[in-house]
Amino acid sequence: MNTVPLRFEGRDAHLRALGDAGAKTVLFLHPFPLDGSCWSDLVVRTARTGFRAAAVDAPGFGLTTAFGRPCTMDDLARLAAAALDALGAKTATLVGCSMGGYAVLAFHRLFPHRLDGAALLCTKASADTPEAKEKREEQARAALERGPEAVTATLLPKLVSPSSPRDVLDLARSFARSASAQGVADALRGMALRPDSTPDLPRWQVPAAVVAGQHDQVIPASEMDALARGIRGASHAVIEGAGHFAFLEKPAETWAAIETLLGRIDQSVPRR
Repeated sequence: MNTVPLRFEGRDAHLRALGDAGAKTVLFLHPFPLDGSCWSDLVVRTARTGFRAAAVDAPGFGLTTAFGRPCTMDDLARLAAAALDALGAKTATLVGCSMGGYAVLAFHRLFPHRLDGAALLCTKASADTPEAKEKREEQARAALERGPEAVTATLLPKLVSPSSPRDVLDLARSFARSASAQGVADALRGMALRPDSTPDLPRWQVPAAVVAGQHDQVIPASEMDALARGIRGASHAVIEGAGHFAFLEKPAETWAAIETLLGRIDQSVPRR
């Protein structure tokens, strides 16, 4: 993969890409608390189909510096738009998991004209409850006081299915090692601030795929069902034996859902 220069909010952001620069673009937005390298397998698969695939690190994760303030989902949407500019892409298909899915929903609200399609993995349209917001704030303070592991050590085992092999959890841990304490706190506080995206769903005009993990312990099946029903024409795949990180646990099955979506995206129009 090649690194593409990207500046956002006065700092360098890490953007990696693979594939023909003249092809249609697919941009991957990672879940909390991983970084963009978690998409390597799907980036390679996407590039092999003829698209240009890219993944960006959110502030405070991977090689992108934290803001030092709440990183909202609108911020991540604007980062995605800046990434498309750096790639020379007017529009793209976005793939987002969990926090990345929240960012895709924000991108649709802010930049609908730049969206070719979207895959929403293990995410939801609804906002946090007051209890969830309080929990995120407790976690944010813990990360700042005791380091990111104060959050990730107990969180990561809940993000994979109990039936998944141990190496899947080890893989998730490897992708979370780059998370900074400030980045973890900023992202948690930003997710708590996100609005309810449910009213936006009927306005979707592009192909969408909703992908859920059968044993997701974080996003209830009812939330994924509501998301799929809310977007007209959206496909809905449930990955058997997978948890919240379905794309890590069952990459082939997750790729099948994404590949089907990409097949609905017209490849005949060049990106620039």
